[in-house]
Amino acid sequence: MKDFDLSLYLVLDPVLCADIGMIETTRAAVAGGATIVQLRDKHAPAAAMIETGLALKKILQGSNTRLIVNDNVEAAIAIGADGLHIGQEDMDATEARRLIGPDMILGLSVETEALASAIDAGIVDYAGVGPVFATPTKPDHKQPIGFDGLVRIVRLCPVPTVAIGGLKAEHAAKVLSAGADGLAVVSAICGTPDPRGATALIANAIKDGPPMIRNVLSIAGSDPSGGAGIQADLKAFSALGVYGMAVLTALTAQNTQGVSGVYPVPPQFVAEQIDAIFADIRVDAIKIGMIANAAIAGAVADVLARHRDVPVVLDPVMIAKGGAALLAADAVDVLTTRLLPLATVITPNLPEAAALLHEPEAQSREDMARQALALAEFGSSAVLVKGGHLEGHESPDVLAGDGRLTWFEAERLPTKNTHGTGCTLSSAIAAEIARGLPLAEAVAAAKAYLAAAVAAAGQLSVGSGHGPVQHFHAQWADKEGVRK
Repeated sequence: MKDFDLSLYLVLDPVLCADIGMIETTRAAVAGGATIVQLRDKHAPAAAMIETGLALKKILQGSNTRLIVNDNVEAAIAIGADGLHIGQEDMDATEARRLIGPDMILGLSVETEALASAIDAGIVDYAGVGPVFATPTKPDHKQPIGFDGLVRIVRLCPVPTVAIGGLKAEHAAKVLSAGADGLAVVSAICGTPDPRGATALIANAIKDGPPMIRNVLSIAGSDPSGGAGIQADLKAFSALGVYGMAVLTALTAQNTQGVSGVYPVPPQFVAEQIDAIFADIRVDAIKIGMIANAAIAGAVADVLARHRDVPVVLDPVMIAKGGAALLAADAVDVLTTRLLPLATVITPNLPEAAALLHEPEAQSREDMARQALALAEFGSSAVLVKGGHLEGHESPDVLAGDGRLTWFEAERLPTKNTHGTGCTLSSAIAAEIARGLPLAEAVAAAKAYLAAAVAAAGQLSVGSGHGPVQHFHAQWADKEGVRK
């Protein structure tokens, strides 16, 4: 394995460094804690680039800081640099690897999820992901991806990642919590009169690390086949980087073909499980799934009423995909009057929205929007009506909150492997809320995660009915034996 540390990646800019020069900026930055220095000057003649590179290499000699040359194979080889970084349009990564040999570090810029998924870990050693924000030092860069885009792209990269684009010390925690291995910094160091102090400030922010891993509690039923319920929730939590906890409300006998039995947990024991969690563990978000009956709904409402500061994502699980009832008829009123007012967002599908409102199932976007606004009157902060049952080639969802509507578009994927999609989406929303995303961004990130999980469901071979989605599509993408 190549020896390099991406945590504080300085990209030299000859214009920003003009006052004290790239040589002295590098000397100061290394003293401040820079782990990699990239020589980037697209307008310098090859001879000048090599001369500067050799001077930088002399400064870095004896340190653990690595020297990377941007986009110039000839200079990287002549300097004896530690590595080469290329953009998508600079040259083919396979050709770059052939030219620099197996031992030099090779970095590649990626700006989209598709590019991240296409990385060959046998060729590329790390990925530069961005721009997170717009930056004047790279005016030719594509649209900024933001932190939500950073999260999605980093998850798909099979190699270590460094975020780039307008980043400063105050962004370190969020970049690291997104899963990136470090920050690439340009103007926050090169554009300052004290590059050593500026570097040390960023280095200290990186040492503080990402915020603590968030804890998310699922209150739901068990699916022994592993595709839905508590099992799906815990898989989604793990895939999205939060710690999952589970309170069981019911045992079911089910597989990919349907539900054949439901055994509710005594209501007082459901409440005891929740109390035990809150007595000992910080809870950052809650997902509620299958409630089973009115007594359990009341018991859950009684406990959660004492914890109104914790965000709640409520998925009103009422009917299994095969048609089996998962919520007793007398529980609907308790659900709407006791639990819905405690929710940050509820996530009914079209049949569930219709059942809660005691009216026919939505047949159009207009019906969906009207029902979403009507459900918001029950007291939840927001309502996400899912359009997966809508006819057509699209699968739109609509979020109603504060009287406003936000649509989330997606194409319908041609697969029967949709077991647990509702559980997975609501769990993913809870995970993203726990990690700090605003609701609309959490929904968008969760929907993108679910779409990728459904698209990768063919990697699994589970049952002969409606198979489960591939919750770990990003984590297992480079494992031997997993079809790509």
